Amino acid sequence: MTVDLVAFRHEDETDTEYLRGLPRTEQFGDRKFPHPDTYHHAVAAETVDSDLSERARHYAEAQRDWHVRGQNGCQFARLVAKDAELMGWDYAVYGGDPQAVTSQLVAELNAQVADAIERPETNVLSLLMPQVVHARDAVQIMRLLAEYSDFWLERDEMTNDGQALYLRYPVVDTQAWVMAFAPFDFLPNTRRGPFFELAIRVKPKPEWLYHRLNQDRELSHLADVPLVMSAQYWDNRFNSTLSRTRRILGGEPDQVSAAKATLVVPADRLGE
Repeated sequence: MTVDLVAFRHEDETDTEYLRGLPRTEQFGDRKFPHPDTYHHAVAAETVDSDLSERARHYAEAQRDWHVRGQNGCQFARLVAKDAELMGWDYAVYGGDPQAVTSQLVAELNAQVADAIERPETNVLSLLMPQVVHARDAVQIMRLLAEYSDFWLERDEMTNDGQALYLRYPVVDTQAWVMAFAPFDFLPNTRRGPFFELAIRVKPKPEWLYHRLNQDRELSHLADVPLVMSAQYWDNRFNSTLSRTRRILGGEPDQVSAAKATLVVPADRLGE
């Protein structure tokens, strides 16, 4: 493993008290959330004298805090993030320069995903890259993953909405839809996390699946993580996800915000 890559499970809690009081300056519908820059400044201040391993944990906990607050709109992902250590939402954090990503690093990231697939207790793995602050770097990294690892691009084409990348990863007998979150201002509000993240469901669909979720057993995504709750609670959470997502987006989900697309970059932002 390179010195710039840190992988860990959420077994040892990082002190995140400083995240709880972050000012909520972004309002989407009737909800307020911290701006990505607020997370950046808070983590930087907390980790001034820390090594990469310690910084990596804070990066991951900040991203987890964002998911727990519910800006991604999905109540199921929120529940999984809230109990990440129990539900098995793990992280591999690359803290280096995105311009320095090599085929060797890509192979190591691929190995992290392969290991997570084999680990029974892991349901989701996030590849977190805090130094990716430009869309061009995010696109380049995704293409490198597709070229030098088991990741593959179902689509990588210019559409009316921009360059659309649909990144996938084979998991047993399914294909995982990889979801990207990042602090890019062109992204839908539900995707605008503090740091660039590629979140991967690393298990096939469970035997029982809530009937209103996607039933295609040849694909998997974050909503497939098995949760134990009553039928009424499933209905409530699903309805809440729909209404919350609409409020945060300010409208209906579309091909840019929906889970099927990993990342869509407007044509005029590809050079940034």
